[in-house]
Amino acid sequence: MNKSMVLAPVLAAAVAMGVVGCGAPVASGNSASTGSAANVTNETATSANQANAFPVTLTDDAGHRVTVAKRPQRIASTTEGTDEILTALVPKKDIVLVTNYADDPQYSNVTQLVKGIPTIQNPNAEQVIAAKPDLVLMASYTNQNVVKQIEQAGIPSYEFNDFNSIADIERNIEVVGKLVGNEAGAEKLVANMQSQLHQVQDAVKGQQKVTVLDYSSYGYAAGASTTVNDVIVDAGGINAAAKLNGWQQITDEEVVKLNPDVIIDASDDKGFVQKLLHNPALQTVSAIKNRRVYSVNSADLTSVSQYVTRGVVDLAKLLYPSAHISQ
Repeated sequence: MNKSMVLAPVLAAAVAMGVVGCGAPVASGNSASTGSAANVTNETATSANQANAFPVTLTDDAGHRVTVAKRPQRIASTTEGTDEILTALVPKKDIVLVTNYADDPQYSNVTQLVKGIPTIQNPNAEQVIAAKPDLVLMASYTNQNVVKQIEQAGIPSYEFNDFNSIADIERNIEVVGKLVGNEAGAEKLVANMQSQLHQVQDAVKGQQKVTVLDYSSYGYAAGASTTVNDVIVDAGGINAAAKLNGWQQITDEEVVKLNPDVIIDASDDKGFVQKLLHNPALQTVSAIKNRRVYSVNSADLTSVSQYVTRGVVDLAKLLYPSAHISQ
């Protein structure tokens, strides 16, 4: 299984479709304050710089021009990806709504950071408007009637659509940074992601590459143009399903033909690893014969925020256990 910005259903109704391992960034509003004059001065200067960045006008992924007149202080997030991005870029007090996934450790890396923030399961105009936001972050697959109602209420709403690669995630972080007046923080977040990826790449350099298949109980495999493809490649592997485009269903016979060295699945797909290992039709597959079928933490593997680099680290450690990869 994989999730998009909000784990919304894709790949038909069957499938619900991300910074660094060490020292995950924390929202500025969650840090302990020393109360020193220097800190107050720095915070005042930062606030002034943020305020001077507005108004901001951007064209969102649905083709709508969105104008944010002043730095938002009541932000509603209706996608799990923006839940996680926001916690790194704005104080907790500025977030008035997150998805229910943000509060679920099975899918979220920020459960502690969003404690106490109201949650929303499916985007609906009434609940969003009732939170009195001055900015709403949504996905372009959100029901357009909901989008229209929020826009008619005079609330700036930005719709995201691209989350099929780590580059897309980095771009989304930069967009959120512009929308909330923290471009410097967004740039630092992306730089941290790149640093972590480079560390992994250096650590696995020289290892004999293995082929990897991401496969779920729904029968879907991660092909090209998916974040999981990037996770596999950045972890030093070769995506066995790279010839597929996006998420596609495959049969046992096709798994046999692909013959991956390693098969991975998200940890929320309970029991599927054992089912694969005992599937009579797959006993000739290298991954099955060598017992290299792994369950990878869902919150990391399927992340569409800065935390996707944790998925890269998790996988690289499984693929190349002799490599020295720091978390």
